[in-house]
Amino acid sequence: MHPLLSLLPPLRAQQDQVNAARPDPLLSDSQLLAAALAQRYVTAKRITEGRWVFEFRGHVIGGFANRVTTLVSAHSRRLLRDPEQLRAHLDLMEVPHAIELDDASEQFQPMLPLELEGSPNEEDHPVVLQAYCVGKEAVSVIGAVPDPDHTGKILTIDVTDRVEEGIGQLAVDGMCSVPGLLAGAVNLQVSSLETAEGGVVIGIDEMASTVPHHYPDLGPGQPVAEALAEHILFTAAL
Repeated sequence: MHPLLSLLPPLRAQQDQVNAARPDPLLSDSQLLAAALAQRYVTAKRITEGRWVFEFRGHVIGGFANRVTTLVSAHSRRLLRDPEQLRAHLDLMEVPHAIELDDASEQFQPMLPLELEGSPNEEDHPVVLQAYCVGKEAVSVIGAVPDPDHTGKILTIDVTDRVEEGIGQLAVDGMCSVPGLLAGAVNLQVSSLETAEGGVVIGIDEMASTVPHHYPDLGPGQPVAEALAEHILFTAAL
């Protein structure tokens, strides 16, 4: 049985209450970040379609375009588009990974919605996770599990408070191996939520949406936009 299936019954029992507390309609990536910035007296000003700058007390402190904030440098984006360079950096920092060159074009597509590969061993079901890291913290970790009630559907589950600390550290190490990358999603494959042993990085996505982390199918979700807003302010003060 897939390791995450045991989480479904208790989480489904609580989900109506969780959903009742969510906004209707759900906020988009830009709306989530703008709201988090506004709470910190930072104004988001639209420049063109999909492009914004952030002002704090009359000073531009950052920006946002197509889900990418100024916490992502141009150099890190170039490196992430080159799988050979990414592998070299992960190897240099001794971060275990399973990033291959042959099918790299598939690996660098957004992970969500997720696609899970079956295992030939019915007892061996790897757990696919996405950790959204900001600074040196894995702010949110969501897992993917096949929905037993709907063939072909994948459920996202907030497992942030259920994963062993080393799994979050593996994700942070993966992100920190990329120079100039201060925020983004790290895709992982682990054997269970209880250990990072044998876990590997399978992709890094600086354009990942924060929406599934705020509003997973099951579980409360985590305030990734708030962490981004706080780190944008922090880096502006340096």
